[in-house]
Amino acid sequence: MKINFVKITKAFACIALAASLLTVCSCDGKKSSPQAAYGTNSSAKLAMKSMAMTDSVSFDNAEYEMVEEDAMAPREAGPQEEIFERKLIRTGNVSLEVQSLSDAEEKIAAWAKSLGGYVTNANTWEMGAGFTVRIPSERFDQAMAEAGNFGRITNRSINSQDVSDNYYDIKSRLETKYILRDKLSNYLSQAKDIKDLLEIERQLNSVIEDIESTESRFKRLSNQIDYSTIYIDMHFAHGKDEGGIILPDVKESWNTFISNIIAFFWGLLKVLFYIVIFGIPLIALAAFFFWLLFGKVGLLVKLFKKLKK
Repeated sequence: MKINFVKITKAFACIALAASLLTVCSCDGKKSSPQAAYGTNSSAKLAMKSMAMTDSVSFDNAEYEMVEEDAMAPREAGPQEEIFERKLIRTGNVSLEVQSLSDAEEKIAAWAKSLGGYVTNANTWEMGAGFTVRIPSERFDQAMAEAGNFGRITNRSINSQDVSDNYYDIKSRLETKYILRDKLSNYLSQAKDIKDLLEIERQLNSVIEDIESTESRFKRLSNQIDYSTIYIDMHFAHGKDEGGIILPDVKESWNTFISNIIAFFWGLLKVLFYIVIFGIPLIALAAFFFWLLFGKVGLLVKLFKKLKK
């Protein structure tokens, strides 16, 4: 009987390939040891080698290319980091030139109330008025724009202070202290020894005091963030009063008069100073030369007499 070695080789190759596939399927979903993995890889290599020896087997790279493309595909973006809201303390200053101050306080109070705010300080005097207004932060820009309705704006400024780090730091500290307070309260309820009970109670009281102090700071900071402050200064136009009458600027005239008098005496004092410093030495020097030439010594007089002889 004639033996076909090619067919026998193909049969052995198929048997080896089937054995390797059964081994891989049996290990699917389980964590294999290094030895098992090595055996599987060896069987697969043997099968591939046997298949390569035959002239009727070819490799299809389509599956490999698909796996490679999947490996090179971009990964899904992970969860985005939490974005914290910026915490700002905003302050505004507005100076207004007005025609009247008779009902300024009522107008400012009504305006602040319409924006959800309130007046914390009001001060009026003969020639002007000043107000401190707290406005919800989300309506700060609107309030600064509407402030010009009370008069002519002569000065306007806005200041913003970023306190985000301080805000979230205090908030985190509070949350930690709350957890510690709850744990200490639980330990206190379970304590049986008097010494342990007293020590836990001491620590709990200390934590509660820290919480109260931190809560107070946090509330003040939150209030400054939630409500912006606007300082409003009102004044009459130069030389006018409540009735709109142009008043003579007596104060300025008086200041000018006093300034002129002071300037005159100051100039006179400078002249006397120069006379004392420079005039007296010059006069003394002239007197000395006169005494030397024409006085008792009379050198020049004696010289003339000699020349006459």
